Amino acid sequence: MSNATYGTTGLLATTLRNYAPKLEDNVFGAKVLLWILRNAGAIKDVDGGTVIVKPLIYAANSNVGSYADTDVFATAANTGLSAAEYPWAQFYGLVHFTGIELAKNSGRSALLSLFAARMEQVELSMADSLNTMLWGDGSGNTNKDFMGLGGIIDSGDPASGDLGGIDAPTNAYWRATEKAATGANTLTLADMRNVYNTISEGKDHPTNIVTTQTGFESYEALLVAQARYEDMKMVDGGFQNFMFKGAPIAFDDDAEAWAGDTAESPMWFFNTKYIELSKLAGVWFSPSDLLQPTNQDAFYKHLLCYGNLVTSNRSRHGVLYDIHA
Repeated sequence: MSNATYGTTGLLATTLRNYAPKLEDNVFGAKVLLWILRNAGAIKDVDGGTVIVKPLIYAANSNVGSYADTDVFATAANTGLSAAEYPWAQFYGLVHFTGIELAKNSGRSALLSLFAARMEQVELSMADSLNTMLWGDGSGNTNKDFMGLGGIIDSGDPASGDLGGIDAPTNAYWRATEKAATGANTLTLADMRNVYNTISEGKDHPTNIVTTQTGFESYEALLVAQARYEDMKMVDGGFQNFMFKGAPIAFDDDAEAWAGDTAESPMWFFNTKYIELSKLAGVWFSPSDLLQPTNQDAFYKHLLCYGNLVTSNRSRHGVLYDIHA
């Protein structure tokens, strides 16, 4: 509206639109998993399509080998290539102002103060909600949630069905590693080494390890004082961490939730080379116009995100679980 009572809405709309990039930065700096994905460059644009397609290699090309003189080369049809297909998921935040709020805060400084409070609230709420989803298995809110590490790092299928359209029980290459703690349910370096080495291949190793506070403190207790190395980038991001075989270990209590198991303090090992938060280009923290319903004295702004968490290689991820204090 442009009348004197609601003349602030033009300033409000412009401020909200300009703030959207900062909001995304704040959301992805708020939680350790969100920070890891952004810092690793694992949040990537996808141009579109009915599904998110991730090509993958699951076997070697058989048409290679030694030969002598005029030996006939193998010419079998190429196999070992496939693709995982993931559905688009939708996520939103909503900022709400009533008409009387805008009228009472029509001055520029008062409006910006009101705006700052609302944006801080939606930032915290979006970060909490997105972080919770990305530790889950995609089955929340009747299968409307984004896929999470709880579904990707699962030796079988996540609760929402075959991951990426590929059935893990019948395709060994499409299984993550799961290991229960063997040290009377306590954390041991031997168990950690086993999971780390099992999901490593060649120069591919886990890039990050995230656990709960219990798991983090259990690892801290195993360290000797002079060997408490840290990843300084993660420290600069505001997150406590220690190193294990080159991978930083941090904690996030949302990591406790794991579909299909009631594991205590799981410790997640993952490789960001094979994890991607795919986002639909043009619809990612995208602000709508300032909307006014015909039957309310109120204004709304939607912040929309279309995307999903996907993997191109489940076997490069794993979890050590049943760790007690």
